[in-house]
Amino acid sequence: MKRHTVARPRGNGAQPAPAGDAGTPGSAAMAAAAGTEGEAGTHDPAGTPVPAGKPTRKGRETDEAFRAAARKVFARDGYLNARISDIAAEAGKSVASFYNYYDTKAALLIALAEDFHTEATEMAVLPYRSGLAPPDALREAVAGFWRTYAKRRGELIGVFQAAMLDAEFLNRWLDIRAEAITRIAGIDPVLTASALSAMLEHFCYIWLGQGGERVDARFDDERAIDTLATIWVKSVYWLPESPA
Repeated sequence: MKRHTVARPRGNGAQPAPAGDAGTPGSAAMAAAAGTEGEAGTHDPAGTPVPAGKPTRKGRETDEAFRAAARKVFARDGYLNARISDIAAEAGKSVASFYNYYDTKAALLIALAEDFHTEATEMAVLPYRSGLAPPDALREAVAGFWRTYAKRRGELIGVFQAAMLDAEFLNRWLDIRAEAITRIAGIDPVLTASALSAMLEHFCYIWLGQGGERVDARFDDERAIDTLATIWVKSVYWLPESPA
């Protein structure tokens, strides 16, 4: 199987760095390898989009094995301490096989961040489609973000760390966040949406990623979700509804 390249974030013209265990991204998101069957936009017999450059079921399973292994290794060792050889060993694959799919550790982390973004977006949209009243739908959307973050906390701590140290990675992560902020903003000011998004993400990082504040506080998932949802509802729905 030919090695996948990775597409550079928008607005960054730096040259790719050499691949290696250090995690410096040669680029940011996976793209198709030239000449490989199954070009971007194709579908398998079930109608599922086939990721570019991974035309076979075995290829997709191997890629998912690397992603699942990375989640475990990042959660166990932290992103900064994780090595590609550790991820490959956890996946039961060779390091050489890893480089068929990702140039670097950072490229794999971006793929996981995009997985999180997709899942969190789906969880946020469902309550509104179900017909709940806006405040109730918003609480369920916040709850969906919380639960998705809890499930993926290892890789999201890695995102936080990588974004502080790697400007190229930060560019790609800000692109991902921009999609969510634009969706949240709607008719409301973009800076308000940015502030609320940052509050939600960092609250999750403090309580789910770092084990909470060093203060005496009653804490559980439902109490945390209620607190977040109350802040969001009072921020977004603070104006009375116009009479019909």
